[in-house]
Amino acid sequence: APGDTVLATSTRLFQGRVVEDSAEKKGESLLGSTPMVVLSTILGRFPSLEEYKEAVEGINLTSFAPPAEDLAVPVKIVG
Repeated sequence: APGDTVLATSTRLFQGRVVEDSAEKKGESLLGSTPMVVLSTILGRFPSLEEYKEAVEGINLTSFAPPAEDLAVPVKIVG
C-alpha cells in the first residue's frame, strides 16, 4: 500500500517503483539479503540481531554456487 516499507532482494528499488508514497509517509524500498527477506517474511517484521544470528546459524552464507548442470527446461510455445 502507498507509504509502506518494503524489504526486497532486488537492486532495482528506485523510488516509486515498488511502493508509492502516501499523503502521510514516503514509501520505502529497502535492499536486504535473501536470508533477511525470508526471515522478515516469516516474522512479519524485521528480525532482531539475535533472531537473525539464530536463524542463519550453521548456514555458510558466503559459499553459494549455482548448480553445475543446466536446469533450464525447453518450453514449446503453441499458438
